[in-house]
Amino acid sequence: MDEQVKKKLVLPFTINRSHFILLLLLTLLLLILNLYNIKYDKYSIYGTESKWRSYPTPKFYSAIRQEVETRNFPWTHKLLQCGYQNHSFTPEERSEGTFLMKMIQWPSPPDPAVTFLKSSDPAHVRFVILNSTKTFYVGDQLQVMLQMNDFEGRPKQYGGDYLQGRIHSPDLKAGSAGTVIDNQNGFYYINFHLSWPGKVEVSVSLVHPSEGIQALERLRKERPQRVYLTSGFKYRGISETTVCNLCLPRTKPLCNFTDPRTGEPWFCYKPKKLPCSVRINHAKGGYEKDLLVGEEKRYFRSGVNIKKLILPSTPGYMMVEPSPRPTTDLGECVPGKPMVSPSGFYYKDQWISTTCNIHHFDTPASITNCLRRKNVYLFGDSTLRQWFEYLIEFVPGLKRLDLGNPIKVGPHLAVNLQNDIVVEYRPHGPPIQFSTISSQHLHYISNQLDEVKGGKNTVIAIALTAHFTPFPVEVYIRRLQNVRRSILLLLDRSPDTVVVIKTANVREHPENVIPYYSDWYAYQLDLVMRKMFTGIKVAFVDAWDMTIAHYLPHNIHPKPIIIKNEIDVFLSYVCPSVQR
Repeated sequence: MDEQVKKKLVLPFTINRSHFILLLLLTLLLLILNLYNIKYDKYSIYGTESKWRSYPTPKFYSAIRQEVETRNFPWTHKLLQCGYQNHSFTPEERSEGTFLMKMIQWPSPPDPAVTFLKSSDPAHVRFVILNSTKTFYVGDQLQVMLQMNDFEGRPKQYGGDYLQGRIHSPDLKAGSAGTVIDNQNGFYYINFHLSWPGKVEVSVSLVHPSEGIQALERLRKERPQRVYLTSGFKYRGISETTVCNLCLPRTKPLCNFTDPRTGEPWFCYKPKKLPCSVRINHAKGGYEKDLLVGEEKRYFRSGVNIKKLILPSTPGYMMVEPSPRPTTDLGECVPGKPMVSPSGFYYKDQWISTTCNIHHFDTPASITNCLRRKNVYLFGDSTLRQWFEYLIEFVPGLKRLDLGNPIKVGPHLAVNLQNDIVVEYRPHGPPIQFSTISSQHLHYISNQLDEVKGGKNTVIAIALTAHFTPFPVEVYIRRLQNVRRSILLLLDRSPDTVVVIKTANVREHPENVIPYYSDWYAYQLDLVMRKMFTGIKVAFVDAWDMTIAHYLPHNIHPKPIIIKNEIDVFLSYVCPSVQR
């Protein structure tokens, strides 16, 4: 080797053999970490970018490949703040959470300080039916368009408004939900599938202006504890009540009621005189008030910009002709079928699915025959308790056993001894805003599923949305990850078990509930739910479409006719071979 080259290679200090080996190992480690980061940064997002179009294309993503979580604030950062443990998340769960949070990102106004007069005004907007002169047939697509204007009548140049649309024929008691496409430039398209002949009317409403949604996002981020719960503690004649929550500010000593099996955290402020171990119940607490500030208050005005109808620029209806094409049989309702939008429509007050043949269980005998020798578990919120109440009222042979629990809370049990039918309703674990429930009855759905043997005579329905709307989406994602894991374990040990997921309901929107329970909050959670349960062997009762499409006013607890149709869909998966 050339002497000049040798001189350049001489180190400015002396090292021995062990130091050299250590230096070499450190260099290799740095190279590996660097290569790992480069590889990880190149992961692509699996799925479409969310611009509030329709529900994402159903795909199962057990091996999602996507961008790395932002290094400073991954999606788990919020969960760690709320008491979750970092070690409990698998790499796949971390990646999935990042994907889901990116999927539901909502477009924000370019200027965060939009004045009220520059916000969306449905009274200054008109929608138009495209191609209205053509002849429409059953099976065709109908599209309407609108451009959003502000209160000064000027066109808006950005999107982010939350709209709902439906087509309906009042005389036929027919209706179907639409799919909204946000072009993010002030223009919106709403697509409808024409499913019945006759005069079909179009209804479009602005649920929230984009500026209002910006305020809702701020509340969810800055005030995750704006709905709070309580627990009572009692021992030897001493009683105390303290505030409880997920993201509980640690301003006082806490009682830690984290579930040891799922890792789901729950905290209460420690009583002044009593130990944490003497907790006896869980109950509603209250709501933080005066959350909206400045111009925000004007974005949530009943009759102005909350679920306000948008009028058509021309007659808002079409005449639809019968289809010249023969109808095709959709086949039986079996779990695992992908969701489509719309998932169905009402015709003469009966829900007709667009994916499978729905049977209509119009007599007590038909329900009894379907549920014979079945164990039915209803796990969830009060919208699923409505199923329990419908069944015991409609089927005389199904008798409620008095367990001494509050009617509107549960748990509840009903049996039909002659036909070996057992129906059980249990509320899901916290956060749940029920009136007082025994703390011994607060069970997480994941744990309940782990204790179910399963089998061909086991039917499980789950509803898990309404009580999560005030809380960070990250909390909901983590809850569903736990529930899904338990469902997969159940289906692995007992593949014949029928598992049904009930989606969210749309609800009434008085001004005082919007900061906590807006449809927009529920819509985002519903998107997450659909994506997370896609591709596994579960069935869906699409209450979201069913409550939007119906002519009755929106209500978190729908009227019996809607519950009846939800039960029909549910039982069509339990008994797909019922003869009409």
